[in-house]
Amino acid sequence: MADWMLNLQEDRLSKLTGSYVIAIELDEEFVGFVGKLGKIFLKPGHYLYFGSARGPGDIGARIKRHLSANKKIHWHIDRITLAGRVVEFLIAPDASECSLRKKAMALSKLTVAGRGFGSSDCRLCPAHFLTVPNNSRLLLTKLSKTVDGEVYSVPSLLPMTAAQPSTV
Repeated sequence: MADWMLNLQEDRLSKLTGSYVIAIELDEEFVGFVGKLGKIFLKPGHYLYFGSARGPGDIGARIKRHLSANKKIHWHIDRITLAGRVVEFLIAPDASECSLRKKAMALSKLTVAGRGFGSSDCRLCPAHFLTVPNNSRLLLTKLSKTVDGEVYSVPSLLPMTAAQPSTV
């Protein structure tokens, strides 16, 4: 992905705080150690990670980090974003990651991908990393309407509601 595209979106999302959801595709099985969670096994498929950017670092910086292939492993999700690829993300400035997760669970048959994954600082949720039974795009679009959020396509880095560039 071109750096100028990433910088364009980072500028648009800079200073914006709130919560987000990233949709990740794994083409191959993932087996690895993830901090205190130990060894985890993930099948190829679609996954959602629910995060927030309320302290230092805005949503633009968080998304840029999730998209980066050159990063130091800091969070549980870093191992997964390096093994797979982020394909879409949802920005929801007024929602919490827990409320996003709960609403997503009500919209689709999501399952916990790894107990405690991404939710070590949360006492309400069993995990902030969920398995999607099918493509995540429709789910993120439905979810965005319930939280006044916006879904972005990573290949174009444009809002999904914007006219997408022609590939012809």
